[in-house]
Amino acid sequence: MRETNRLRNRTDHRRDNNFTMIRFIATIFVFAGHMGFIRGGEPPFLAGFFLHEIGVGILFLIGGYLITQSWLSDPDPVSYSIRRFFRLWPPFAVMILIMVFVTGPLLSDLGIKGYFSSWYTLYLRNLRFFIVFAQPGVFGDLPLAYSTNGSLWTMPVEAVLYILTPFLLTALRVRRQRQASFRRAAILTGAFCVIDIILRAFFEKKMVVVYGTDLISAFHLILLYIIGILFTYEQVRQYLNVQIGCLGMCVLFVFQFAAKPLQYILLFLIFPYFIFSLALASKPAFCQFGRRFEPSYGIFLYGFFFQQLMVSFQQHMGWNCSFVVILLLSAVPTFLVAAFSYYVVEKPMQQFGRFLIRKWKNRKRRGKRLESLS
Repeated sequence: MRETNRLRNRTDHRRDNNFTMIRFIATIFVFAGHMGFIRGGEPPFLAGFFLHEIGVGILFLIGGYLITQSWLSDPDPVSYSIRRFFRLWPPFAVMILIMVFVTGPLLSDLGIKGYFSSWYTLYLRNLRFFIVFAQPGVFGDLPLAYSTNGSLWTMPVEAVLYILTPFLLTALRVRRQRQASFRRAAILTGAFCVIDIILRAFFEKKMVVVYGTDLISAFHLILLYIIGILFTYEQVRQYLNVQIGCLGMCVLFVFQFAAKPLQYILLFLIFPYFIFSLALASKPAFCQFGRRFEPSYGIFLYGFFFQQLMVSFQQHMGWNCSFVVILLLSAVPTFLVAAFSYYVVEKPMQQFGRFLIRKWKNRKRRGKRLESLS
């Protein structure tokens, strides 16, 4: 009974929070941050960090927390796999197919025939999370040339973390939420922080590419994901306080021009505390946000493409639009397509996933009844 109540509390806790709003804001940060690169300049800064860097970091930070809570509430491997697969892959796959067979041939300088006679199928490698950014003849004359969607580089990292999370949580014995488990998680998080600081201090411009993904950049995101896991422990959550979190952010702003290693140490200490203090506030003002329409994933998938498209259109028309104007012009089609993605792909696929989970659990229950009868 105690275990059942604990799992129910986790589920309720996950429902009454500000995570959806924070995810949306993080996605907007990514969207706005990429605009700087796409226009050929630098992205906006916030507290000494690139805006899109903060946005991606938030997504992985809260991802570590929410995926862990999802596993703890239902640690069945089949159910977990179904939930994660239908959340991540179908919308991603639809976007890739649209890029390859619709927008690619329409936008290519090679023409439709030239496009399909070229190496267009390379972009389909994205379906197996081998990230390819370029399409033949598409966006070749832009400041960020031959990049249909630069946001995709994080997708393999997310997919791998989905696979590894149950094994990591089992090794840490997170389900028991005991002091020994917390110590193991804290030691692991501390070790990852030290390694990350060393990588940033001495290997900032190095790249170790495996399966099309830079492992050093991936490690930075994995660290934030693991910090998110640490916040699933009551030993950490009991100290969360929004006022203290805001005060900590003031400290982060004060030190935004400090040496980079110090900046990142403060970031790891302060920023997660601030984010989870907001997300798990006792009176979550934005808990209803996203109940009917959650655009974050669609914005993440399609935003970069529409930003490139608007910059290309501006360039061909000879206009000289400001950062804000291009950002807003890009936002309109992005939100429309995000709505299409949510209602036509994401929501139906998640409902189908829940249907499969119910069938699987009913099958398991029937199997257990038969075993008890025999």
